[in-house]
Amino acid sequence: MLASLELYKRMQTLRNNSLVPVSLVLIAFVMAGCVSQSKYESAVQETKAVKEERDALADNLRLLQNRMKELESQKKQLEEELKTTTANLNATNKELDAKNAELVGVGEQLDKKNKLLSTTSAELEAKQKALADTTQKLQATADYMKKTDKLYDDLVKELSTELDAKTIKIKEMKDGVNVNLSEAILFSSGSAELNKSGQDVIIKVSQKLKDIPHQVIVAGFTDNIPIRGSLTKKFPTNWELAGARAASVVRLLEKQGVDKTKLTAVSYGENQAVESNETAEGRSQNRRIEIRMRPIE
Repeated sequence: MLASLELYKRMQTLRNNSLVPVSLVLIAFVMAGCVSQSKYESAVQETKAVKEERDALADNLRLLQNRMKELESQKKQLEEELKTTTANLNATNKELDAKNAELVGVGEQLDKKNKLLSTTSAELEAKQKALADTTQKLQATADYMKKTDKLYDDLVKELSTELDAKTIKIKEMKDGVNVNLSEAILFSSGSAELNKSGQDVIIKVSQKLKDIPHQVIVAGFTDNIPIRGSLTKKFPTNWELAGARAASVVRLLEKQGVDKTKLTAVSYGENQAVESNETAEGRSQNRRIEIRMRPIE
């Protein structure tokens, strides 16, 4: 009996070891000779169950081994794909870096062009403004010259008698008109009061000066003969006499309606002679009143 028990334990050990054939277990029981029929059948069933379990485990092992091979293959494939993807990603990153660098360069160029455009726009705007100002000035100059031409023509027409008598001269200047009136038609010798003929001619002139875009400068001139005698009390020098005569003309022009804000009286005395003071004719030409029409400053 002890021998049978020992054999049974050995059989159990063999059952747990899948490498021991099941038939050897059965043979061991038969050789023991002391195993009952029921125990034998039970051992057969257990042996069968162990074999089936072993076979199932072997099948599972084969399945697991096959699955391991599949997983290894998939792993290698995934590693290759990862390697390829990583290489592609690195290449894409390099390309992106290059594009970013290119974009930065384009942005810098765009900034420079925008700054240049802003500068150019400002310069263009300044030039357009300057052009507009110049155009406006040219138009104003053209209008002024047109009115100056008309003033000259009107004065020539209005003072035709005096022009024929050579007591006045009218000259169109680059920037206005000069009316040169001799002393003989305006004043008595040594006097600053306009005589009748002088008043008449100044009134004629005034009619053409009321609506002109000019300032009116009345300048008095004398010869170089000094003031003598009692006349020096009123006019110490030729400068005072010339100034008084210019002022008399200005007062009459204002009285006739010429805008007083455009009127100016100036004395040059014996300066700025137009002829030589060595002859009576020359001195006569130097004693004069000039009415100068010039642009308003």
